[in-house]
Amino acid sequence: MSNSKTTPKTLTTDELSVLMNFYHTKDTWDKAGTASISIAYDDQYRDFEVITAEESVRKGRISKLQAEITAWAEGQITAFMYQNKKVNAFVLTFADDVLGITLGFESVDMADAEPTDTAP
Repeated sequence: MSNSKTTPKTLTTDELSVLMNFYHTKDTWDKAGTASISIAYDDQYRDFEVITAEESVRKGRISKLQAEITAWAEGQITAFMYQNKKVNAFVLTFADDVLGITLGFESVDMADAEPTDTAP
């Protein structure tokens, strides 16, 4: 039996959903290129920086794998949008079989929210 201690990690259901979706989708992508992945969403410019373990990506170019990962990440952001959640922080990392995530949402002020139709 191991004497190492593990620290429990607390995740929101949104974070867990994204991590599970990523883990299962990762198996459909190029195995060598996904040994390590970093995805960072820039809320100001509404785009992603995707870094993979691929070795043959030319500087200033995006690989097919990076395009697929970007499309997957955009899908995650869009899914939250349909749930009326505006993502302002999305960082996902995968390296050495360890997943990490930072996921944040803008809070919606109820006074600014659009009224809903409550007619019977």
